[in-house]
Amino acid sequence: MNGKYLILASKSPRRKELLKSVGIKFKAIDHKYDENTADKSDAILYVENAALGKALSIGNLPKYNDKFILGVDTVVVCGDKILGKPKSVEEADANIRDMSGKWHSVVSGISLVNSSLSVNFTQSVLSKVRFKDFSEEFIKFYLDNNHWKGYAGGYAIQGIFALTVDKIEGSYTNIVGLPLETLYDMLKTIKYDIF
Repeated sequence: MNGKYLILASKSPRRKELLKSVGIKFKAIDHKYDENTADKSDAILYVENAALGKALSIGNLPKYNDKFILGVDTVVVCGDKILGKPKSVEEADANIRDMSGKWHSVVSGISLVNSSLSVNFTQSVLSKVRFKDFSEEFIKFYLDNNHWKGYAGGYAIQGIFALTVDKIEGSYTNIVGLPLETLYDMLKTIKYDIF
């Protein structure tokens, strides 16, 4: 790839789509960060550490230490539970029933690093979502069609769940998986021109 571009420390299709949608040039490389090693008792600290860990797992490689690396991690918080990607249909079922008719938070950590320039910006973004009450038919359709696989909390707001949103507070793109407004502010701070 020629010219200036970010390295996205992720293979997430949603994050790639979001960057493409605003014309930010990037190359996606799967991170080497082990997300299972982090303490998940505090959602904000967890996503910030995971985002930084993902970015540094690429940014510390000599091949990429002069590039701007973007790391992102997203979780859903419902009540006192931090929900990552469900590992089973039973977990997805429990998650979605917990969110039915209630508010929950979507928390993302976003980290922008450049090792050679000693740039390291990491912060978190919190958005809130309230769904309408889910019918048993909706839950069955959701589970039977695997709409829960690969998503924090077990849902994609830009998919079938768009039909069930009652209210959103905060960044919509954060809920999808990459708070573009925050990324843009970070890029402006370091005078990284995307246009």
